[in-house]
Amino acid sequence: MNLASWIDNSTTLSSPPPGSVNVLIGKKVEGPGGKWIPCATKAADGAFYSGLFQVGPGQRQVCAASVAFPCPNEALSRAIDLASSAAA
Repeated sequence: MNLASWIDNSTTLSSPPPGSVNVLIGKKVEGPGGKWIPCATKAADGAFYSGLFQVGPGQRQVCAASVAFPCPNEALSRAIDLASSAAA
């Protein structure tokens, strides 16, 4: 499944920022659209982004780079929403 096809057009998806690290990982969200793991990713500048990765061979992490959050919990909350949309 193509993640971009499941999420509204206002969300820009890209690779995580260079040097970023996942600081919070949520529970797997599963549905007809696949299995998705939400996460909060911290960039080198201190901002947090919502990230997702699809469970399965050859999948990679994507990041909703259009919105930065000041704390990891907010970024994870948005990532959970995105994972739910992607799995639906």
